[in-house]
Amino acid sequence: MVKPYYSHGGITIYHGDCLEIMPELEPVDLVLTDPPYGISHPTDYRSRARGKWSVCHNYPPVHGDNNPFDPNPLLNKSEAICLWGANYYCDKLPTTSGWLVWDKERPHLLDQATAELAWTNFIKGIRVFRHLWNGMQRDSELNAFFHPMQKPKALMKWVLTLKWTPQGTILDPYMGCGPVLVAAKELNRKAIGIEIEEKYCEIAARRLSQEVFQF
Repeated sequence: MVKPYYSHGGITIYHGDCLEIMPELEPVDLVLTDPPYGISHPTDYRSRARGKWSVCHNYPPVHGDNNPFDPNPLLNKSEAICLWGANYYCDKLPTTSGWLVWDKERPHLLDQATAELAWTNFIKGIRVFRHLWNGMQRDSELNAFFHPMQKPKALMKWVLTLKWTPQGTILDPYMGCGPVLVAAKELNRKAIGIEIEEKYCEIAARRLSQEVFQF
């Protein structure tokens, strides 16, 4: 079994390829993740001057985003699955009526998406979460710029607290900078994160360490 990169308070991080690590893990109660969509999304935001009214940063390309994403290895890890960005690969997933919508409350004139979608097999109907996320214009985490495809911790806490979401251990096999794990820690939930880029393992571990003492 691969040695954890971080383990504290019911939260565990593994550094490596999730396709190699997941077979060594026991089944979990929920898979909640934001994988690479396979769209080769440009991450040189500052160089392209994407936002004229907000601060932009350049990031390295997201690992694996240059290849089509296959969600099938995730489907046998849990009976409950939530996959962000699934509108890009929904042809590889079972039909569902349970979609989540994150409304970023961005101006519709932007060339970037004003909302994001998640496929689930346990949510009833379509549910919407509204949370501003547009460069420096944010409803939360105003100075937390860690990852080019970063999701807000508040979004992941919303998913975890929906009445249909199962309790128990959470797995995020494409952890990034750790918003799922930080949300889980704040909710006193057990969670496992896997990330192939070590720098993001380090960032996630630092974020989790900062959450240890809450007043």
